[in-house]
Amino acid sequence: MAYGSSEGVSNRVLGMLTLVLVAVDAALVGINSIMWPAYLDGDVTAAEVAPFALFAGSAALGVVVMLSAAIALFRDARGRRLAEVAVLLAGLRVVAIPVAAAIVVATVGAAAVTGPSDVFLIVLSAFEAIVELTVTRVAAARTDGRR
Repeated sequence: MAYGSSEGVSNRVLGMLTLVLVAVDAALVGINSIMWPAYLDGDVTAAEVAPFALFAGSAALGVVVMLSAAIALFRDARGRRLAEVAVLLAGLRVVAIPVAAAIVVATVGAAAVTGPSDVFLIVLSAFEAIVELTVTRVAAARTDGRR
């Protein structure tokens, strides 16, 4: 086995590792959703809650994407179509983040995305989406059935 090769790793192991990403995304949804009640109570402004809502929404889609990839990995070659759907959803998620940020700027104002923590949340969300796109592409390759 070559260095960095995953040929010796079973799809079940990769599926379990992908489930860890599902748990991480679910935790991110919960953590970032904490701001929503504060917004509803009037304790924070829309500009303050917008980056957290963007991150929570992105992570919620990440739960669906990673769960799809994990199921596809557990199903091996029978999960090929589900893995392809996961790749499509992951790609849409990568594109949706800058679109959502632009919508936030258009509706709430640039102040919602210009602070250091706001930029960090958006960049972290984009980074996570790119990592998950990579994971789904690996899942699609591993469920190809021709390898």
